[in-house]
Amino acid sequence: MESSKSNNLLLRIVRDIADYQFGKGVGEKIFPDDCKVEISKRTRRPKYVYLGDKLLATIRYPDNLLALTLEGGRRLRDVLGERAPIIVVKEKAIQKLKQGMNLTARDIIRCTREIRPGEEVLVEDERGNLLAIGKASVASQTMLELKRGVVIKVRKACK
Repeated sequence: MESSKSNNLLLRIVRDIADYQFGKGVGEKIFPDDCKVEISKRTRRPKYVYLGDKLLATIRYPDNLLALTLEGGRRLRDVLGERAPIIVVKEKAIQKLKQGMNLTARDIIRCTREIRPGEEVLVEDERGNLLAIGKASVASQTMLELKRGVVIKVRKACK
């Protein structure tokens, strides 16, 4: 059982990572004070971030960045609004997501500017519903210019 002081320190680390990854001040908004940080038994470093019984994020190694869950993605979208790293996909791409497939350039309608390769992205339909969380393979401008090829590696999709 983690002490309150220990969890506060771990939560501060997680918030710092979120601020670095998504922008200053985002960490505290996504991860409120009642979040719990679980430590990896193997590495003894922060690994999972929970709000109640819901997993919000995993700290991935070796880059020490956050891999958001769908719930974590929703919270990020609420905090950042239109500034969030969003990919809007065509209706026909939704079936691909449900089958666990990655997204190609042809699936993209539009995306937030300034998405970088390796960045966490929120995949939405045209109505703004969160469909999946993934990692950009290329920059946003390249996504829009490509005619084919995988541009988003999908990690988790809504059923």
